[in-house]
Amino acid sequence: MPDLTLTVRYSRETADPESPYREEYLVPAEREFTIPAEQAAVVLVDCWDQHPIESHLERGGQIARERILPTIQACRQTGITVVHAPSPAQARMYPQWTKYASDAELFGSASQSPDWPTPEMRNRQGEYAAFARPSEPRREAWLRDVLPERKIMDFLGPEPEDFVIATGDQLHRLCRARGIFHLFYAGFAANICVQRRDYGVWPMIDRGYNIILLRDCTSAIEMASTWDGMWLTEGSILNIELRAHSTTSEALIQACREA
Repeated sequence: MPDLTLTVRYSRETADPESPYREEYLVPAEREFTIPAEQAAVVLVDCWDQHPIESHLERGGQIARERILPTIQACRQTGITVVHAPSPAQARMYPQWTKYASDAELFGSASQSPDWPTPEMRNRQGEYAAFARPSEPRREAWLRDVLPERKIMDFLGPEPEDFVIATGDQLHRLCRARGIFHLFYAGFAANICVQRRDYGVWPMIDRGYNIILLRDCTSAIEMASTWDGMWLTEGSILNIELRAHSTTSEALIQACREA
C-alpha cells in the first residue's frame, strides 16, 4: 500500500527562543508525517443520527456530510481502515461489530463490580442521593423514548468492509491484528466522547497509539457562554494537541490522492 504524507499540527509547551516564556507566546507548531496507509485507520466516534441538542445535531450532520463523508471515501479507496465507534448499544445494531469482539463483549461479562466506591455511592443512592445531579425530565424523556432507536448517520455507512467496535479493548484487538498504529479521529462531541470514551483519544494515547485528530471533522457541545466563538471546540482541539497531533480533512484527502 502507498504512504501518506501530510502536515500535522501540535500544541507547544514552550515559546520561541526570542520570545518571553509566557502563556501568551505559546503557539501551535507544524511538522510533516509520512504514514504507511496499511498502518492507519480513521475512527468515527459517536456519529449519531439523533441527538437531544438540536443545534449540535444540525452542526454535526453538516460536518459529517461535507467533511467526514468525503474523507472516509478517500480512505477506503486508499486502503485506510475505517472504524465506526458509535457506543456499545449502537454498535450491536450492526453485524460488523462481532469482528474482534471478545466473548465477554459478545455474551456479557461475569466480572463483579468494584467494591469501592460502593454501589450506593456510585449510583448516588441512599445517604449519597444528595450528591446526584438534579433531574432533567426533558433529557430523561429523550433518553427513554429516542435513544433506543439512535444509529450511525446512514450516509456514513458502515460499508461491508468497514469495522464497528463497541469498546476500547475491541479497537485495540483490531489494531493489533491488522498492524495499525496511526489513528485519525473524527466525530462527536469534541469535549466529551471523542476524548473520554474508552475508544476515544485519551485512552488510546495511553495505550501508545499515534493519534491525529481531524480538527475540522469534530465539534464540541457548546454552552451559552461559548457559543459565539465555538470556544469549547477550540479548547478541546488545543487540549488534544498537547499530547497528540491534528490535521484537516482536506490534508488527509489530498494525501490519499497523492499516495
